[in-house]
Amino acid sequence: MSYGFHVDAVRCIGCRACVDACCAQCRVPDELSCRTVTSYEGGVWEEAPDGTCSLTLFAYFISVSCLHCARPACMAVCTEEALRKQPGTGLMRVVSALCTGCGDCAQACPYGVVKIDPRHGVAVICDACAAVIEAGRQPVCVEACPENALHFGEIGDLQAAYGELASIPPLPPADATYPSLVLTAPPALLSALR
Repeated sequence: MSYGFHVDAVRCIGCRACVDACCAQCRVPDELSCRTVTSYEGGVWEEAPDGTCSLTLFAYFISVSCLHCARPACMAVCTEEALRKQPGTGLMRVVSALCTGCGDCAQACPYGVVKIDPRHGVAVICDACAAVIEAGRQPVCVEACPENALHFGEIGDLQAAYGELASIPPLPPADATYPSLVLTAPPALLSALR
């Protein structure tokens, strides 16, 4: 079984409540939050059969944290084996006692979500609030979202409920690391990508 996140880019309003909840839970400053919110916008000119043109614009926010990839690039470059996937859940974690803080994992992560804590000299990565979910709750970022744009659960269940889309701009192609992620994209973006 592998757990992951669903991010609804239609519902996300960019409020960063998820980031604030993460910082409070992990007791870290904003720059070390395991979750980030990014905005993305674009548009496409479309020509109608009569020669007139119209512009389809889109703008959205996307909230990402560690995506608990099936093939984590961060784990592949860790010479100390300090980054590990948890058996039974597939969730990533850092073994702080083994981490040297070299930063190779942060550089390798195509999502830019692995960070190095300069205070302690170790990698910081989202473990989906492991202690919180063991207590039967959802990760704090999911609980904090006022728009219900974040969901957490078994990746197969999330795919059954929301589809299998795992990459939209500005995220890299999903086939590099196979993230445990399901996305709901704005319809205008999907039209532009066709």
